[in-house]
Amino acid sequence: MSYGADFIYAENAQGRIVHVDEVARGLNCGCHCPCCGEPLQARQGDMRGHGFKHHSKDRRANLKICYEVIMYKLAEQIILDNRCIKAPSYYHIFPGKTLDFVEVKVDSCYEREDKQPDVIAKTADGVEYLIEFVFSSKVQHKQPIDYKNTNCLEINLANQTMDTLNAFLTSEPTDDWKWLNNDIYFSQIENRYKAANKNIKVVSEDECAECEIKDCVAARLNGSLLTVYNNGKTYRLCKPDSLQEAKERERQERLLEEKLKREREEQLRLVAEQRKKEEERWLQEQEERKQQQEERKRAIEAERLRLEASELPSERSCFNCKSNLKWMNRNGYANCGMYISLQIPKNTPPDYAQTCKRYQRKIE
Repeated sequence: MSYGADFIYAENAQGRIVHVDEVARGLNCGCHCPCCGEPLQARQGDMRGHGFKHHSKDRRANLKICYEVIMYKLAEQIILDNRCIKAPSYYHIFPGKTLDFVEVKVDSCYEREDKQPDVIAKTADGVEYLIEFVFSSKVQHKQPIDYKNTNCLEINLANQTMDTLNAFLTSEPTDDWKWLNNDIYFSQIENRYKAANKNIKVVSEDECAECEIKDCVAARLNGSLLTVYNNGKTYRLCKPDSLQEAKERERQERLLEEKLKREREEQLRLVAEQRKKEEERWLQEQEERKQQQEERKRAIEAERLRLEASELPSERSCFNCKSNLKWMNRNGYANCGMYISLQIPKNTPPDYAQTCKRYQRKIE
């Protein structure tokens, strides 16, 4: 930011913030910077914009801080002169309204050791309001303000200039205005909803953290949970009726889930039993098949032995032997699969079986 013609306000000898066009030209203006204390020169020429300039050539003042200090003191003075502000709505629960003050006290000290607010104002009904001005950071305080159990309004001046400040503080509030605390409104939240036939309970976030409901049923604003801050704590507006419905719904869901779980477990148990029975049946069939095969082998072997015992050696033929390779029989010769180990010709005469010690009767 250029601070040439931007310093259109300064502090005069009486401690009042004045506009550059209200004072004499040059150093005769009798004004100084309320931050660094340096004399200011009023520029009111025709070629340049009107504004105050620090007079010293070797000054070490931080112009940004000087600018914010003048803004801060000007904001105090505007409220002191007007004796009213248009307060913002309270979390869209209570509408904004104009606060007219019968008494206004300003601190007029930018950096201080105490925890007092910038403005303390009182309405005709005796209600006291604290007003705190801030910029990007609260440079004017070395300690945080003690605003608990009070009605405290914070106004952010970071987006304003000396030229826009008066209109900003006397027009409708913007997002730069917010309630730090409002015990009056906070204590009336539940009754406010009750008057509109809505059941609402103000609960702290600590209580919310212990809630067993997964999806919070508290009041929402623009799709997000409405969060209220008061006395350093965070609160939500719970809906007891909806909460009870949600609890019953989740209870029914749990019961249904448990039922489905039992049904799945029973189904898995039945499937496991069925598989076990099928496996046992398969093993039994395998065992029976094995026994049948063994019985058949024994029967075949018995028949073979019977035939061998009943036939004469002259009746034996390689063509009736188990080792005969039928598919290789050619020209009346038997082709024995054992001819190498028996050390006999591959083209084996069929009657060799009459003397072969490895002859085994083939049962068709």
